Amino acid sequence: MTSKSVAEQELHFLAVTKTSEIWRSISSAIMTIVDEAYFEAGPKGLGFRSMDPSHIALIDISWPDIAFEKYECTSTIKFGLKISDFAKIMKRANPNDLVEVNANIKASDNSLNIKTTGGYIRNYKMNLLTFGNEKSSPLPKLTFDSKMIIGAYTLDKIMADIQVIANNMTIETIAGKSAVTFSGNTDNGDAIIMVDTTNHNDGSDRKEKEDPLYTVQEVIVKENCKSAYNMDYISKIVRALAPSCDTITLEYSSKKPLRLEFVLLNTLKVQFFLAPRIDN
Repeated sequence: MTSKSVAEQELHFLAVTKTSEIWRSISSAIMTIVDEAYFEAGPKGLGFRSMDPSHIALIDISWPDIAFEKYECTSTIKFGLKISDFAKIMKRANPNDLVEVNANIKASDNSLNIKTTGGYIRNYKMNLLTFGNEKSSPLPKLTFDSKMIIGAYTLDKIMADIQVIANNMTIETIAGKSAVTFSGNTDNGDAIIMVDTTNHNDGSDRKEKEDPLYTVQEVIVKENCKSAYNMDYISKIVRALAPSCDTITLEYSSKKPLRLEFVLLNTLKVQFFLAPRIDN
């Protein structure tokens, strides 16, 4: 008996989670920049990285094997799927449903099988996209002068406050100070939101002081920084991941990309990079 050629070999990938929420969050995050998503699975976990068509935003996802209830993948597998179709399937699952995602890649059948188990069992089959010459964008190698750890809902609320006036948000920090200024301006007016980690007597609701979702926990500023970013990109990624993530690490420098880092399930890391607005 002769061994199978590479073209005839069947590649297998299995990932199981206790909840559908994490799949919803990840698929929603990816949909903020692309509709056709190409993943790479290997023995150590599942990964995704892509830029939006305008090359303004980049998402990098590192989902290690230990973050799954069960994970099997003995060799590197690359597969693509229409992420909006996958998201529709995940929306049909209940939050506490067990989700099993199983990819079989072979010459006769390239498919992704999805099984959700809860009140009853759902089985779906998705045809995978042909993996052509898609190349993963390199991860930016940047250092930043300002860093803050901010509650996911705090950042979402700040952006909603500014979006009443403007579509772009300017972030400003001053070296040696723990205050952060978020602002937006148009011909119609200005919006300015100031957050100071040393000010705890602002009369805000107690929940917003104690819950990490509603706080700014830390601000570190090496040099004065001021830069503007499009809020549409930021608000979409924050709202996609906030249900599965308490806090966000935000880093930026003057006229440099913004970096947001989300940690889900204590080990799943999502990095989001957004180019700054350059005004004439």
